[in-house]
Amino acid sequence: MPATPGELFRILAPDPFDFSRNPRSDPFLTLRVQFQSRKKSFHFRDWISSFSNIRSVKYRKENKYFLLEWQMGSADLLVLGKHLKTLSPQWAVLSAQIQKSWKGYSTHSSWTIPSWGNKIFHWKNRTQVMGVLNITPDSFSDGGRYLDPLKAADQALQMQEEGADWIDVGGESTRPGAKPVSASEEKKRIIPVLRACAKAIRIPISIDTYKVEVALAAVGQGAKLVNDIGALRLDKAMAKTLARLKVPVILMHMKGKPRTMQKNPTYDDVIGELLLFFQERIRFAIDQGISEDRILLDPGFGFGKSPWHNIELLRRIWEFKIMGRPLVMGPSRKSTLGTLLGGVPPEERLDATLAAVTTAVLKGADFIRVHDVQNTVRAVKIADAVRYDRGLERP
Repeated sequence: MPATPGELFRILAPDPFDFSRNPRSDPFLTLRVQFQSRKKSFHFRDWISSFSNIRSVKYRKENKYFLLEWQMGSADLLVLGKHLKTLSPQWAVLSAQIQKSWKGYSTHSSWTIPSWGNKIFHWKNRTQVMGVLNITPDSFSDGGRYLDPLKAADQALQMQEEGADWIDVGGESTRPGAKPVSASEEKKRIIPVLRACAKAIRIPISIDTYKVEVALAAVGQGAKLVNDIGALRLDKAMAKTLARLKVPVILMHMKGKPRTMQKNPTYDDVIGELLLFFQERIRFAIDQGISEDRILLDPGFGFGKSPWHNIELLRRIWEFKIMGRPLVMGPSRKSTLGTLLGGVPPEERLDATLAAVTTAVLKGADFIRVHDVQNTVRAVKIADAVRYDRGLERP
């Protein structure tokens, strides 16, 4: 189970996707535990200092937290995690998090996601590509193009033929500054499209919504996954509804709401804050009855982040591997890419999108959400060859 917000365990180094590193070696790991309790941090520091194979122990206070960092080998970390829970019940949660974090950090090539109707989605050594299908008049990139159900179904079919593994249908724009629409309007847009797509394609459909009423209607039309930008926060009934329906969910981080999220977003530690966020959201989802194997995580590229924050997410997405869940990344045509290219419009951001996608895959992303499927599938095949040796024969 995830730890309480008072404690956060992190693996800071090495990057498991550093392909120049010898995979057979057992490097020293740089580790950190973040505490809210000073007394508890002192107790933990004194205890780990008794380990013989530990080095570079550092302790400091940063903002409201007490941080303890040290280095040790992976075998010693596993021993530490198991022994910690024998000290007293107060350490059981952190002990479980350390053990789970190592498993997530060290194994990240195979996933199995159950959905309703006894449907199971499984993939190994391969990145999933999700094609975006916006049924909106005002999306930042393709607003108004697929309002007609037949045109939308044709586009879904084309993305399937280009190699998409999923189609993500959305009926409300979540671009910066976008105004919300009612659940009835959202359903009016998506239901005819879902019906048309169900007849045209064989790959699974996800529904991009944070409203339980829309999610219910979409699942009723065959949607197999809910992509919730609010991470179960924006509709209080969503979590229990998805638990009852046995539908997997993408929990996305967003600071604020679409209308306000890009007004000077600030973080003391963007990775640390998102880790705490996902830690709390996973616990909430499990407490509401959603099984952990139905949860995927999306750091929310472009949702309440500055360009620096977004690039930091690309650099360090591997740090979220300790959560033990598939990681979703959606940099497609986002404004950060336009900014870095000197202000080019969304339709001229394909090359930048492919660069961001390749980086994301090589740093640990398991799911890529994009508008331009064919180009992305080709780029991902090369990235998968580098990351997994996929498509290669060793001489």
